[in-house]
Amino acid sequence: MHDTKNALSVQKLIAELAGTIRTMDQKDQQLVDAETAQSQSWLGTWTTAFWETVCREWASIDQWRMNKVLLLVRFFIREQFGLVLGWAVKEDPKLKGQVASPLRIIKAWPLSPRERKVPDGLRLHVLDVWVEELAGQLNAVQKVLDDEDAENSNSESKKSVLLSLAQEFMEPVRKISREALSKGVKIRAKEAVKLAEEQLSG
Repeated sequence: MHDTKNALSVQKLIAELAGTIRTMDQKDQQLVDAETAQSQSWLGTWTTAFWETVCREWASIDQWRMNKVLLLVRFFIREQFGLVLGWAVKEDPKLKGQVASPLRIIKAWPLSPRERKVPDGLRLHVLDVWVEELAGQLNAVQKVLDDEDAENSNSESKKSVLLSLAQEFMEPVRKISREALSKGVKIRAKEAVKLAEEQLSG
């Protein structure tokens, strides 16, 4: 991954890579708008492939590239939260119905408590950044609502939907805190749950 020593250049590339999930979402929306039949979404396929690839390559990532991969995972999670929370507040039932798919992928891959293809090192990193990125994107979307709906009572209803969705995204963390095979992963997950209680209370 990108051998330049320029930190800003690396970060820009990582942000662009993580941002590809929005491109995939746009492709899905174009198909929906065109009423084109599709058996599987671009976004779902892309997201699954991302986690499969990171899991497969994890053990071979050298010490010089690991920080870049960790940052990519963080940015990918950030983009996904931003995308899904954005769906939740739009007046489009089709978008709201898509929320379940990212959750299924998360439960099957990075936050699967017992899937042996997922390295514990990746699980630990995901748990480390999960609440921080979820809270950050939740606050960002809420701020947009405040700016757009300052005089609209619907704003509070949308904020309630966002908080409910944030709690849904904490459910895989709660599950892994109970069912993970690794004691270290369980402990880290419990810490994340505690942090979420502090930061996602509304």
